[in-house]
Parts: sequence; C-alpha cells; structure tokens
Amino acid sequence: MFKNTPNGKVFIGGRILQNMASLGSLQLLNFLIPLVLSPYLVRTIGLENFGRVMVAQAIITYFNNLTDYGFYFTATKEISQNRTNKRVIGALYNEVLTTKCFLLVFSLLLLLGLVALFSTPETNPSLYFLSFTLVIGQTVFPVWLFHGLEDMKFISVVNSVSKVLSLMLIVLFVTKPEDYIYINFYSGLGTMSAAAYSLFFIKRKYGLAFQPATFHKVRHHLKEGKDIFISNLAVNLYSNSNILILGLFASVEIVGFYSVAEKVITTVRQMLSVYFQAIYPTLCTLVSKTKKEIIAFTLRLHLPFLFCILLLCSGIYYFSDELTTYFAGSSIPEIRSLIRLLSFVPFIVALNIPSNQFLLIYGFKESYRTTLLTGTFLNLLLNSFLSYFYLAQGTALAVILTEIFITVGLFTVLEIKNPVFSLLFSKQALNQK
Repeated sequence: MFKNTPNGKVFIGGRILQNMASLGSLQLLNFLIPLVLSPYLVRTIGLENFGRVMVAQAIITYFNNLTDYGFYFTATKEISQNRTNKRVIGALYNEVLTTKCFLLVFSLLLLLGLVALFSTPETNPSLYFLSFTLVIGQTVFPVWLFHGLEDMKFISVVNSVSKVLSLMLIVLFVTKPEDYIYINFYSGLGTMSAAAYSLFFIKRKYGLAFQPATFHKVRHHLKEGKDIFISNLAVNLYSNSNILILGLFASVEIVGFYSVAEKVITTVRQMLSVYFQAIYPTLCTLVSKTKKEIIAFTLRLHLPFLFCILLLCSGIYYFSDELTTYFAGSSIPEIRSLIRLLSFVPFIVALNIPSNQFLLIYGFKESYRTTLLTGTFLNLLLNSFLSYFYLAQGTALAVILTEIFITVGLFTVLEIKNPVFSLLFSKQALNQK
C-alpha cells in the first residue's frame, strides 16, 4: 500500500468513484437501518423514552468530538500527503491513538462528574454510562488512517457488519419500554467490535503495531489540533444542542416529536458526509495544482451532487406525511410540519462543503474556527429565544438560520483569505496555485 501512485485525471476520478461507492454502500445501510429501527423503537419504548435516548446520544456526541479532537481532518491530511512513507504513517498511528486514549480517560472522568453533579430524579445514570461504549468504539477505530490511505473498502465492510450486529442486538433485547437504557449500549458494542478487528487488520496488512507514544508527543498533538477541535466542537454544539435546549422549555413528548423529524433529516445529511469523506483525501493531494484545475475538479463533482440533494430534499417535503406515518406510526401533524420545515436543511449544508474543505486544506484553521464559533453562538442565542416562545418550531427555525449563516460565512471568509470561486471570472488568476 505504501507505494507511489499516479496523479492523472483518470486515476483520480476512478479513485473518487471507488471511495464514494465504498462509503456510499455504508451510508446506504446507515440510511436503511433508521428506516427499520426508528419506527420499531418509537413503538416499543414510546416517544418519551425515544426522546431520552436521543438526548443521551446528543451528549455522547460531545465526548466523541473530544476524543476525535479533529484528527479526521489533521491526521487524514498528513497521511494522505505522506502515504508512501511508512515511517511517517507508523509514527502518526501511534501518536494519534495514544492521544485519543488519553482523551478517552479524561472523557470518562468528565462523564462521571457531570452525572454526579447534574443528575435529577428523572435522570437514569445507567443510560449515560452504558452509552459510553459508543465513545470507546469511536476512539479506538482509526477511521482517519483508512481515509488517509483511501482504503475505503475495508471501512465499508467492517462498519456494515458492526451496524448489522448492533441492529440485531437491539431488536432481540429491546422489547419493552424500560429497555431503552440499553439501546446506545448495543450500538456501542457493534462499534467496539469493528474497532477491535480494525487494529488486527492494520497489523496484518500494513505491518503497523500500536506502541504508546510519549506524553511529549501527546501534548504536541493537543496543541496542534486545538483550532480544528474547537471548530468541530462548535459544529457539534449547534448540531446537538437543539434537542438539549428544547428539552429545557418543552415536554418530553415534544422533544420526541422533534427527535423523529430530526432523525429523518439526519439520514439525508449522512449523504453529505459520504461526499465530504470521499473527496477530502484527494483534494488534500491537489494543493500543488493550479486553482483552475482544483475548481474544475470540484465543480465537476459538486454541481451534480447538489442537484441530487435538491431533488431528495424536495421529495422529503412532498412525502412528509408518509414519512411521519412510517416513523411515528400515525400521521402526527406536529411531526409532519417539522419535517417540512427542516426538509431543505441538507441542501443548505451541501452548499458550504467546498468552502469548508478549501479553508481546511489551505490551512486557514483560525478563520474556520471563528466562523463556526460565531455560528454556534448565533444558534445558541436563537435556539434559546425561539424554542422558549415557539417550542419545536422555534428550534427548527433556529437550525435553518444557523445553517444559512454558516454557509454564507464560510464562503465569504474563503474569498477574503484565498479567493477560489471568484477567480472563475479571472482567467489569469486561475493559473495561480
């Protein structure tokens, strides 16, 4: 695997298609599983417990963000640019995994403290402790290594098996309302199984055996990755705080309504993740090309993708009543209106993918961080105000306004820092690197 590879257009196009096919097959499963699982859970544990599980998942996501620490972007980029150098990749493998394990221990201690300080009579601590298996699995699974090496096929296969395993465990053992505390636990078991096998696979295929790195290296990566970590934390704050803030002002039932609608939209947003992950490693290797070549490559992929997302969002709006009936078991007007309100959010997010990636690739980490932090502050402010007065409808409106702000903000910052798309109107400037 550690060998020189051609950089021609045909090869790059074929590699992108292979990446998207591999990741797409996985995300197809991610799309299908909620179609089966969410209606089953709503009927089995009830909307209130479903809302509690979603709140726990939202909180656990923050710990996943902490243990990832932006390594998907930083480590993936460095591995992609040094994929022929086994020594560099081996060192990164040890250092990043050691740093993530350090953050895992810190996360567990933090969770213990938070549960002890903020638990209420309605809080079931077991739900949060059992959900921590999701953090363990995500921490140990070196997705960043496989993406940097563009070995997407392995990720697709092992992740698919783990998700099917989790689905089977949930369907077999979650059979009554009080079993809701085990849902995230079973999901985490599947991820942990995938992570364990991946470490064995890496040693066998790439000859990389994990050896703990020194604390000096850990401190170095914590310092270098802080901007990306803060940026990712900002993304998670405005993505996952919606349910938490809504829960402060609305009943558990209303939180359940919003959770169902958000689940529908999330399944579509997973397609954006596939696209981002498939092209990001290749874009990292194209930084030495002229902007004309980079823009042509991006537009050739992005415009058709945008059109597909727009069609899909239109379908969600049109079939909102059928989606509500399927996911909730009946045609609940509150859920239907929320799905329609949120239906075009994935399209808004898809518009900012090129600006998002270019800011990271060209190294404008601080500007990227500032834009997302500003968007997060806006979301928290709007969400607190609108959900207080309009409950779930207010939360949905806050999400839409935040995504519009971030999309416009990322594009504006990119054009100020390092003009890319505005150069389409300047033939001479397009030949710049």
